[in-house]
Amino acid sequence: MSSRKDNVNLSGKNAVITGGSRGIGRAIALRFGEAGCNVMINYITNEEAASEVLESLRYFNVEGISFKGDVSNPEIAKEMIDKAVEKFESIDILVNNAGIWERGFIGEMDYNHWRRILRTNLDSAFNCCNFAVPYMKRQKSGKIINISSRSARKGEEGSSAYVASKSGLIGFTRSIAMEVGKYNINVNCVAPAWVESDMTKDYLHKENREKEILKTIPLGRIAEPEDVADIALFLASDLSNYLTGETIFLSGGAI
Repeated sequence: MSSRKDNVNLSGKNAVITGGSRGIGRAIALRFGEAGCNVMINYITNEEAASEVLESLRYFNVEGISFKGDVSNPEIAKEMIDKAVEKFESIDILVNNAGIWERGFIGEMDYNHWRRILRTNLDSAFNCCNFAVPYMKRQKSGKIINISSRSARKGEEGSSAYVASKSGLIGFTRSIAMEVGKYNINVNCVAPAWVESDMTKDYLHKENREKEILKTIPLGRIAEPEDVADIALFLASDLSNYLTGETIFLSGGAI
């Protein structure tokens, strides 16, 4: 049986993945490593999880490094991108995956709640793109993958800040794709529906919510992080060279 590494080759490529120590980011890092890509993972708090990802990357005989810091801060984002270039000599792939999800109802949530989510989910993607794109322009190539959410299309009760941030990512993706296409840089977005992860598990597995959600999904299951990673792998590879400015909704058929 052939592996993904046989079918999609990222050998010699270098990637930066924000929020890369767990969940979707971890799965993407390992998919990329399996395909031969060197990877820098960014994280904020969970050093143990980051170390585990780096250990797993070594199994694929690729270089893995980590960077601790909140990339919603532009100075930290710049430091991260600069360090990646210093270490790898190029950035071929940027995955903007850092994100948080917190419930909050309009008329009840405070401004700090709103700003925290927008800052983490949207500002971080802007910062990383803003500092990575000049390097990609100089090398006249690059793949940028932003992780949005299916909720950006359908809305979600009690999550207006989260939905606003993820909707913003889709518009951001489309706009910068128009700017950087002439430099052979592709910018695309993945918008998953529910994914089994640390961020969602408490919500999904209480009050029978998962059973009700499954009724809305034609494929009959909640996505795994690896499902998102497979789409990211495609977008990072040469198979997607004529795809840019697009959003792939990964929802198992749910509207």
